[in-house]
Amino acid sequence: MNWKNKALIFILITLVPHLLIAQQPSDSTLKLSDAVAIAMKKNHDILVARNSIRIAEVNKGVLNSGFLPTLNGAAGANYSNSDADITLISGDKISKNGAASTNYNASLGLNYRLFDGMNRHYNFKVLKENYTLAELQARSVIENSLMLLIRSYYEVARLTARLKNLKRTINISNLRLNYMHDKYNYGQATELDLLNAEVDRNNDSINYINTMRQLEIAQNNMRVAMGADMAMTFTIDTLVTFGPKFNREEMWENARNKNVDYLIAQLNRGISDLQLKQSHSGYIPTLDLSGKYSFSQIESDVGSLTFQQSKGYNVGASLNWNIFDGGRTRTRELNAKINVENAQIKVDKTKTELKRQIADAYSNYTNMLFILKTEETNKKINELNFKRSAEQYKLGQLTSIDFRKAQVNLQLSEDNYNEALYNAKVAELELMKLAGLFLDEL
Repeated sequence: MNWKNKALIFILITLVPHLLIAQQPSDSTLKLSDAVAIAMKKNHDILVARNSIRIAEVNKGVLNSGFLPTLNGAAGANYSNSDADITLISGDKISKNGAASTNYNASLGLNYRLFDGMNRHYNFKVLKENYTLAELQARSVIENSLMLLIRSYYEVARLTARLKNLKRTINISNLRLNYMHDKYNYGQATELDLLNAEVDRNNDSINYINTMRQLEIAQNNMRVAMGADMAMTFTIDTLVTFGPKFNREEMWENARNKNVDYLIAQLNRGISDLQLKQSHSGYIPTLDLSGKYSFSQIESDVGSLTFQQSKGYNVGASLNWNIFDGGRTRTRELNAKINVENAQIKVDKTKTELKRQIADAYSNYTNMLFILKTEETNKKINELNFKRSAEQYKLGQLTSIDFRKAQVNLQLSEDNYNEALYNAKVAELELMKLAGLFLDEL
């Protein structure tokens, strides 16, 4: 073996220890926290959810409560000009051409419903609860949108790591191909060995191109999840850290108190109770107060009354009791009772479903951690196996096919480890989302 072949083998072996060194994030690296911050400002679903909170905040204000009085103002003026022939009671006659007549009036009225059977009281409470409901619904949208972003982020991270590993695999395949060329030129390898090395190099290149395309798609999905411009360029931090291992019972306790879907179901149950109480207001009388100030003035050129002016105040109170409204109040009451039952059924269903989700998510979380640990062991074994295979290949004690097999096994173990790594992190965050701890982690 000449010095050139020895140099190629030496380079091949020295590449091995660096195959799995994680790339340290640079200052321009887009960390997960940075991506989340962008999404919170630009994600379209999150922006709509925040506007829904603003609408609910406006609706719960005193201006929409019905507790304030109404103030109405009115004013008018009339003018007429006509020929008049008038016969008075005394028998006197008056005739005038172009007789003018003017009429002015103005009024200001204040109306206030002093008591409406507690309808406003419960309606105001419903509006406040609807605001809380809007906040919880917005939180649900934010959690789902950020979870989608995180999945996209770690998919980009996985493909980025795979692309880096494939690049190193191609470098090794190129070295192997050059080595086989030299061996073939010196009559130490067959043409089949050379062709196999070339085919393997080409397959690695195809895998690299396909992965680049997959990475491009994943990056576009991530841009959409962030609400960012499609021209935005970024690199991903491929490092992953895990929190302390969770306890299943603790996660269930957190879920009972913090899971957004369960909180929404419970809040809807409370709103149904308020609406049932509100429906009873139709059985109770209402008391209205009113006050009015009015002014009027009439001027006429002819007639027994040529000038009249009146102004003054008017106040009143009215008590109304809708003794029978055709059954509408009773119908609303019965429907409200059914809605209360349905709301409680949804609470029970959500609780049962949440128990199942926590159990499944915790099982998936523990399984993913076990798979990650196993894949990490497999990666170390394949790294050692490849290193020894490269040494034996250098000494001519291993065939080119067996060396390629060791190379492929190393690549697969790296890919499997990266996939297990990001799947385990997503499983951890999914469990935290169900337990209501998701946003605290971010």
